[in-house]
Amino acid sequence: MSFRGRGRGGYSSNNTYNRNSFSNQQQNVDAYVAANAYPIEIMGWNGASSQECINFISRKTRVIVTNSSVDQNTGILKGYVKNESQANELLNWSGVKFAGQTLKFSKGSSNLSNQLGGSSSSTGTSTIETITNFLKSRYQPEIKMLNLSNVKQDPNLNALGFFGSVSVSSKFFPALMKIASDLKIEVDSIDLSNNELQDLQALSSMAQTFPKLLNLSLQNNQFSKLKVFETWRHKLNFLRELILFNNPIVQTTNPQEIQNIKLELMKSFPKLVILNGEPLRNEQILLTNTTFPFENPQPMFFQDVDLQNLSTNFITNYLNLWDNNRADLMILYQNESQFSMQLDTAHPYLIEDSTNNANLDFGNYISNSRNLTRISSGKIRLNKVSIGQEQIFKSFQQLPKSKHELANKPNNFSMETYKFAPLNGVIITLHGSFDEVGQPEIIDTPPPSGPRNNTRFHHSSSNGNRGKKVALNRKSFDRTFLVLPGPNGSMIVASDLLLIRPYSSETPWNVSHQQPQAQPQSQSQPQPPQQPSIAQITTSATNASTPSPAPIPPTQQPIPPITASSTATISDIPPEIKTRFPQQQQQELIIKIINETRLNFEYTIMLLESSNWNYEISLNNFKNSMGSLPRDAFI
Repeated sequence: MSFRGRGRGGYSSNNTYNRNSFSNQQQNVDAYVAANAYPIEIMGWNGASSQECINFISRKTRVIVTNSSVDQNTGILKGYVKNESQANELLNWSGVKFAGQTLKFSKGSSNLSNQLGGSSSSTGTSTIETITNFLKSRYQPEIKMLNLSNVKQDPNLNALGFFGSVSVSSKFFPALMKIASDLKIEVDSIDLSNNELQDLQALSSMAQTFPKLLNLSLQNNQFSKLKVFETWRHKLNFLRELILFNNPIVQTTNPQEIQNIKLELMKSFPKLVILNGEPLRNEQILLTNTTFPFENPQPMFFQDVDLQNLSTNFITNYLNLWDNNRADLMILYQNESQFSMQLDTAHPYLIEDSTNNANLDFGNYISNSRNLTRISSGKIRLNKVSIGQEQIFKSFQQLPKSKHELANKPNNFSMETYKFAPLNGVIITLHGSFDEVGQPEIIDTPPPSGPRNNTRFHHSSSNGNRGKKVALNRKSFDRTFLVLPGPNGSMIVASDLLLIRPYSSETPWNVSHQQPQAQPQSQSQPQPPQQPSIAQITTSATNASTPSPAPIPPTQQPIPPITASSTATISDIPPEIKTRFPQQQQQELIIKIINETRLNFEYTIMLLESSNWNYEISLNNFKNSMGSLPRDAFI
């Protein structure tokens, strides 16, 4: 039998078979894709980027979530898993910690967009319009109060089926916060009582919508553990009053438990002064301790004119080379120079700044981030510091190409410059934002962690990640240089610290965004501002007033500056100051602060008095207000 004869004329028949086979294979592929597309939804992921959350879920649960996206109306992270069994497995992981928050999983709904955002009632009113009307009906502009109590009993919301299922009900508050953000309503107080709340996952976005909220009522809900407040930890930094009546968490008679609850809540909300109508601490003293009494911060601070010229020229030329040719920057770095980059994904950002989710995509930075709050291994911490020109240049190449609008928009940047006496150098700190305009020249993809990290899996994962480009967008940054004088008038960068965070259009050095500053101690102490109390509206509890401390006596006469050597001693203290502060401990603390901050006597005493003569608080207040000090505040 001839093989050649068998094959003759058979090509057409085989081709027909191949086409039919391909069609069958395509049908199988389509069926496989459909079978691997069970929708799931994730809440509480906002502590980091959506891609970081998906990667975390894959490592932690061994369940792969595909085709993920963020619903811009609700803020919920959506994706797909292989089947319902995997979805049920993820439900069992609800409560797992991620980036300081608690993840909550739920099964998605294929027609959720129709149920929330695109549906219409029998009268033709859209869901978004219904929520908008609900917000307007519950808002009291005269007292800046938003009443969101007992929302499940609202007839219009029930008519649209918002609370017909757990899946749809969990989307209501995120959608409401998004619409409230779009309406740009000013809110000082929110009442969330009688909503059967057990946690704050559905309300996690409230901290971004109303970051300056003052008063909050959560009474008559079902909060039983302190950990539920971790969702808002260090985010509602202006909250002064909280009401938790009729929640299991406060229904205890154990004095130690009550004290622990108060302490933990004060840690989560640094300006909280009233809990359930009772004062927790003296508000006047709290304001004094957290506000360094100087004029409003200015965008630029320079210790003297020479440093102003030096630092502005340095930054202008540096950013120009950073945006156009980073290789030319290597002349500024030596063998002992150090560079490190830190990623702060938990930094607060404005809702309107995050409408494009690329702002929250940090895939180009994660592998090189040296965030010490997330990296505990000493070896890894050490490995993420680039030392010497070769390592530093490689780190520069692993960061996206950028463009800083320093020349066109200088008001979007802030800079502080002061001398660093121990090394005869200069510290320059720059704050602002930049646009990502190109992918990194080197994409460094670390191998995946876990037992699957063998050669075969590493190769496949690496190739897959390298083919995926991270979305480019605007980011905010803080960068600190320690610059030393080099030979022949040159400059050397000894230390370079770069922090990347989500973009925020709000610039704290803009006077229009600043909070009122405390007056200098040389004047009588102002009374704390009269803030509206939610207790007056939602409870019958008496809002107890807190006593005001006695005013600090003004300085009788200007205090002369130090005229001795650069290191001050007790013998340098003028007699009139020794008379005012005869205690040895006070005099030693004055000298210690002067040598640490290089402030003169007058400003040192102002700092110590405003900090209740606490060394650590004084240094912290100095650091926070350093950019606002005049030149004559220093020696």
